[in-house]
Amino acid sequence: MEQKMEPENNNEKERQKTTVSIPESGKRKYLSGVLKIEKSDEEVQDAKEEKSPLDNGRRYLQKNKSVILETQLIDTTKFTGKKNVLQVEADQGLIQVHAAPSKNNIQPAEKEEVSSSNEELGEFAFARSIKAAQAASNFSTAEIYPELTEQSIPDIREAAKRGDYTLLDPIAKGAESILYKAKSGKYVFCVKAIRNRWDAWLGNSKTRNNQEKLQDVSYATKIRHLRNEYDVAKALYSDLEEMPIVRIIYLRKITRFGVELGYDLLMEYIQGHDLSDRNILKKLNVDDKIRLIYQATLALHYMHKRKLIHLDIKPSNFMITTQGKVCLIDFGISVICGFRGRSITGTAGYLSPEQVAKETLNETTDLFALGITFSIFFGGKALLQNQSELLQRSVRRDARFHLESGNVSAIADMPELSERPLIAEIIRNCSILKRENRIQNCPMLLQQLQNAAKSYGLTLE
Repeated sequence: MEQKMEPENNNEKERQKTTVSIPESGKRKYLSGVLKIEKSDEEVQDAKEEKSPLDNGRRYLQKNKSVILETQLIDTTKFTGKKNVLQVEADQGLIQVHAAPSKNNIQPAEKEEVSSSNEELGEFAFARSIKAAQAASNFSTAEIYPELTEQSIPDIREAAKRGDYTLLDPIAKGAESILYKAKSGKYVFCVKAIRNRWDAWLGNSKTRNNQEKLQDVSYATKIRHLRNEYDVAKALYSDLEEMPIVRIIYLRKITRFGVELGYDLLMEYIQGHDLSDRNILKKLNVDDKIRLIYQATLALHYMHKRKLIHLDIKPSNFMITTQGKVCLIDFGISVICGFRGRSITGTAGYLSPEQVAKETLNETTDLFALGITFSIFFGGKALLQNQSELLQRSVRRDARFHLESGNVSAIADMPELSERPLIAEIIRNCSILKRENRIQNCPMLLQQLQNAAKSYGLTLE
């Protein structure tokens, strides 16, 4: 059946008319990709014999595909200190889409695993089982550095203003920047560095040989995201409670002979690993992972309490420290709750229907991606969301249909939770396609996790 393609400038009433007339075969297009071509009865029968009953749920899932979608960002300094901001006008402009291999996400952590004694590191806060305690040494880093304190941060900031710090070895690479370990005096921290083409001629040996390995992302886009991350971090800062997020220290413009070469974002060096590493998750049993997702929800709740949404929730943006704490990182595309842009914002594989449809974004948008993230912790997979298809008008129209009528979860299965069905159901309810039917906020999710865990003899706190 052909679908009539409406012009982009149709009014809202016309768009709603097209939304409700979507054929059955197109209802999951924004998840499953190309519309299915009608098959003969023989082909259908052959397909049934080849597939298991779960395949229909899995057909829109995939592995190792991650697409970073650029967003139009806002100046968060305008709302620092405000607690009840609901709407922000979107910037004008179109998006650019860039592929980003999921294994190379920028992370403030070492990628290699080395051994160390449990006496040096201590047990994880959530790792109360014997198995998790025995695995603690495998989460260590080559060296143990003192954590940043409120007294050390001003010293690093003053050193940054003078440019009195040294970039050491690169420790991670993302689509837009490279993360270096850096040192100033006795302090060790991280630097997220972006550079322009002049750095190849005038930059130091550490940066000039690495920037060419990045994807083709415009320098202006890199700056916009880096500044947004710095502004959001300032808005999230609190000296009244523990911060389960990475601490940002300073944003410095890099010049030489009066020529701009790029920017350095100085941040806390987190001694640990990101949660996209399957080898790390394999070392934890199911109950320890349940404690892990509870802490991850607490970290996101810290952000939501300040009326900010992360908008790029995925396993690689959660860090687990050698003390077992979960830390949320990377605020490059974070926005105020209630933001509605004119571009798709987030990472493909974790996009909610409202992100694809370019509708208003709120806390449930983060919870949708959080549900997908949690499902991966328990053996699930990210969604299959193709870069080119996400930009099609028909896919956006289908996404609007899901927002109105999609009473099913985007999560197919979580094999590791077969004996914890209550936890599995909660995670699925985070990622229901129809926004109104999802779990609505972090406090609700935390309470449900506590109640379900208690029925299994597990205490979450």
